[in-house]
Amino acid sequence: MDRRTFLSALLVGVAGTTTGADAFAATARAATTIDSLEFADGASLTTPSGGELTGDSVAVQLEDTAYNEDSDSNGDATIYADSTPIPVVAVDGTVVGIGATLASDDADFRSGNEEFLLNAWDAKLGSGTVLYDEGHDQYNTLRDFSNLANYLETKGDYTVTATQDIAADLPSADGLMLTGPATAFTDSEKQAVVDFVAGGGVVFIHDRSDYSEYDETANLNDVASALSLGFRFNDDQVFDDSSNGGEWYQPTTTQFDTTYDFFADRPGMEIDPDATHAVDVIEVDDGDTVDVRFDSGREEAVRVLGIDTPEKSSNQQYERTEEWEGLEDLSYLADWGAKATDFAKAELGGATVDLSFDDAEEGIFDAYDRLLGYVHYDDSGDGSRDTFYNYQAVVQGYARLYSSSFTNHERFYDAEVDAQTNGRRVWTNSDPANSAEIRNRSVDDTFFPTTASVRTSAGAIDRSRVPVVAESTAEQSGGSVSYASDIPLVGVDEAASVALVGSPLVDESYEQDEGYAVDTSGYENFVLVSNLIDHLSDIDGQVLIDGGHGQFGVDYALSAEDTAYYQRFLEGVGVDFDQVNELSTENLDRGRALVVTSPPDAFTSAELDAVAAFRDDGGTVICVGSSEATRTARRNLNDVASALGSDLRLNDDQITDATNNVNDDPAVPTTTVFDTSYPLFDAYDGTVTADRGTIDVQTVHADAQGDEYDNLNDEYVVFENAGDGDLDLTGYTVTDEVDQQYAFPDGFVLGVGDTVTLHTGSGTDTDTDLYWGSSSPIWNNSGDTVSVYDETGTLVEEYTY
Repeated sequence: MDRRTFLSALLVGVAGTTTGADAFAATARAATTIDSLEFADGASLTTPSGGELTGDSVAVQLEDTAYNEDSDSNGDATIYADSTPIPVVAVDGTVVGIGATLASDDADFRSGNEEFLLNAWDAKLGSGTVLYDEGHDQYNTLRDFSNLANYLETKGDYTVTATQDIAADLPSADGLMLTGPATAFTDSEKQAVVDFVAGGGVVFIHDRSDYSEYDETANLNDVASALSLGFRFNDDQVFDDSSNGGEWYQPTTTQFDTTYDFFADRPGMEIDPDATHAVDVIEVDDGDTVDVRFDSGREEAVRVLGIDTPEKSSNQQYERTEEWEGLEDLSYLADWGAKATDFAKAELGGATVDLSFDDAEEGIFDAYDRLLGYVHYDDSGDGSRDTFYNYQAVVQGYARLYSSSFTNHERFYDAEVDAQTNGRRVWTNSDPANSAEIRNRSVDDTFFPTTASVRTSAGAIDRSRVPVVAESTAEQSGGSVSYASDIPLVGVDEAASVALVGSPLVDESYEQDEGYAVDTSGYENFVLVSNLIDHLSDIDGQVLIDGGHGQFGVDYALSAEDTAYYQRFLEGVGVDFDQVNELSTENLDRGRALVVTSPPDAFTSAELDAVAAFRDDGGTVICVGSSEATRTARRNLNDVASALGSDLRLNDDQITDATNNVNDDPAVPTTTVFDTSYPLFDAYDGTVTADRGTIDVQTVHADAQGDEYDNLNDEYVVFENAGDGDLDLTGYTVTDEVDQQYAFPDGFVLGVGDTVTLHTGSGTDTDTDLYWGSSSPIWNNSGDTVSVYDETGTLVEEYTY
């Protein structure tokens, strides 16, 4: 669609005046004018004969980038030419026609819509009683405009009430609001509206787009015709690809005829996310949800951020015992849901509280259009609202920590641990040690939803480093590294204590109880991941999942709230599972493993240093990818592996399998192709793999005394086992820069802290001295590189001098 241009003829009126279309030409906007209006799901206006509406009656028109279409394709829309501005508000006497609802409760009030409406009401009406017609099967009732009604009553001098009988109620009213009547007005009702307007009554008529035919344009135009208005409502939908509220069907505009007193900037209903708002609690729904009213009259539900209280018995179908550590009794949780509600009512009911928001959250609304906020209230009665309700609910044992990305996550974690340790309230009966084992059996079958493959920084990964590959029926789409067969789904870097898994294996969205179509509890994903952790980790402790890098807000990554069933599995085998948002040494010290899933936000260098220190102290890092991860998230995940000295990388591909899959979905492939030389496929026994040794080069003595050829055994390298366990060097090799190679003897074990000297010449091997058997020097006096490879061919030590 070509950009619209205003015709100068339409914008030039009588010399010396600023009326009609000429008012739209002004480019300098007064600071006291509302910023913009948004006509989401809106329609345009026409002349009574269905022509293009222009002239002084038009109060608002869309930007020149807007266009309109006949969305219901019934052929009765007037399509505006590119050169004609599209009108969306028109005025005829005391009647205002508006092409959108503008301010229903599902609006976010980020534009000046409610301010515009209050200005228009003030300009045309001033005060009085306004009826909202509900007598014609409207799609929207007054309840859908509750925020607007509260705003008009709070900031204006109006009473807004619904009517089922216009003819009977109009004589005692001052204004009338009409929206989309599905049932036509009777002749007597139309005459009542005509008489009302003739007597000075004010009418606001709101149309909407013809999308899905909710607009009822014909019935609105029937009323407009009875009133002999100079405009009609178009059976269309307006769009703007450039100027919009986020989508093309939400056109925004600043094209106002300011000769109408509709556009003064005044306090509206927009909620400033950076401000603290004094709000009145008008209802307590339960322990973590309250309804509040702002000073503007706007009412919203608030989901108390960072906490989750048990569901009451009326909502017990939504409760999941998996989320409550050591608790398995639904009726017990329901009892505490009622008690948590009573606590919230006692602390917050009817009170004025301070509501604020968290910068770390993605927006101030959740997926259910509830505000996500912190609530502070006056607990002492001295007027100071300094008691933090969110925190109090957790520390007093009425709520659990809800692990999103919010800033206070670690503080609330400590509060939850304190409440659990002391058995407060809901935690009185918590007994994780006696939680039943679930799904703990040998690994026979696994499924890999939305999986990518694994590669290395150099290219394809060696098969010896891959404990799980896809079935031969699997296919690869895309990828910087291609695999003809044995597509790797899990890669291991034992030297770096890092694994990379191509799929979010423990995502609870694939649980039948969460709405997935089939039962997946017969797969052994939980056992595989847990064994992988303990194979690579040298220490005991919690399994930690990173939640501080945007994972909570995206579908392709996981937070603790996405893994409740895996949490319950670990609980049954005696392992704690928690989310950590701040990757500090102190927080990581409690873990045996850190699980990092496709992070939308990059790690800082300080965080990477802390994770590396955790790994160096015996922990492991499990990087978990997804084929649906964004390019940025893949890069961030690979950067974590790289910072830990691992060559493992997530490939930029997707692996599907039309034959072996779950629920006939190729994007959820299954596999039974395992390398059983890895200790990953027995039932989980809850023990960490024995401490491992690591080989380091301690000394290189390259310059033998005297003639090197006569003194080869004075050229040597000293190796040390710097790890925490004995190191079997069977299969290990040593090379120099030109690939001269030495193989350690089979069965040679280097004890913890022990050293062994590898001499270049010949001799009899002992526990402390080994002999290369070379007839010439190996190590260059001027410099060389000592490289050590393990039995899989993986480089585990490199020393350059």
